[in-house]
Amino acid sequence: MTLTLEHLDPRHDPEPGDWEALRRAAGQCVTWRYDLLRGYAWAAQAPVLVTVLRRGGVAVGAVSASLRGARPHRGVYAGRRDPAGILDVHAPGNRSQKGWWFTGEPEPGERRELLRGYVRGVRRELGVGWRSMVWREVSADEPGLVPGVVKVRLPTEPLARLATPWDDLDGWYAGLDRPRRDSLRRRARGIDADPGLSVRVGPARDLVSGAEAAALRAENDLKYRSRLFPLAPPSLPYLEALVGGDEMVAIAYRDSGRRLLGLSLILDHPKWPICLSWGALSPEDGGRKHLYFDGYVRMTEWAIRAGKSGLVLGKGQADVKSGLGAELVPSAAIAVPL
Repeated sequence: MTLTLEHLDPRHDPEPGDWEALRRAAGQCVTWRYDLLRGYAWAAQAPVLVTVLRRGGVAVGAVSASLRGARPHRGVYAGRRDPAGILDVHAPGNRSQKGWWFTGEPEPGERRELLRGYVRGVRRELGVGWRSMVWREVSADEPGLVPGVVKVRLPTEPLARLATPWDDLDGWYAGLDRPRRDSLRRRARGIDADPGLSVRVGPARDLVSGAEAAALRAENDLKYRSRLFPLAPPSLPYLEALVGGDEMVAIAYRDSGRRLLGLSLILDHPKWPICLSWGALSPEDGGRKHLYFDGYVRMTEWAIRAGKSGLVLGKGQADVKSGLGAELVPSAAIAVPL
């Protein structure tokens, strides 16, 4: 069947009528909900181009990319665009996912053809000045699926995945080394026994407001502003929509005055929920020690009780996550001249 592409700027273009059915059929998490794509796009550092792939008029997949133009401004994609730049294919607001996906489980050859069709179509859409692409979060067995003759592989941080096949938390503890196991248990008991500290796990909308999540996220982002290319923090409207939906789980730590001390946000999924973010006040600012590690205890316990296959713990702190039983999955960015 003929492949057709629908290119969308989420800031301006309306949601396609079949978008939500497509997202759910592909098992994609809430960050791909169209209203959240719109909020992400308005706060992004570069215009976002979302493309729906259709065969015979039926939506079969999608690709999200940032248009990193040659000129040092974001531009307004709906009215004009840079004549040249790099197409950066990545998931919106989430480094633990790819920027492309399909319904069902297409064979490698079919996926390769779909991606080739995307490259041809997006090149026609943007013009010949867009001379290269970067595909992020490419797994070790996937470089052959990325279209192109010349490819430059750029290793990135591994993705940590923790399988949770146990009946209870003791199964997880049993696989850890003794010092780590004893430390986690001791700290969890201490937190549970602290009358001035509460820990709640459940739907984010019941436990935290968007404003609280934004404030704690901003506090945590201060630690990383020395990076060469710091990411723009999520906007308040984006976080309000995110935590207000029914696909977000939170682990919230509060003191006796109801002040939010620590927060983990988890993108729910039937099999592999994704740990989206963690933030906590430092002890110097009234926070508590050891909440970071206790958060892993709480989220692992939640995943086991909920019957999940596992947790995607994300990127960064690879040694810590490996010590907690996670598998480190290699990934890379693939740069391809067009």
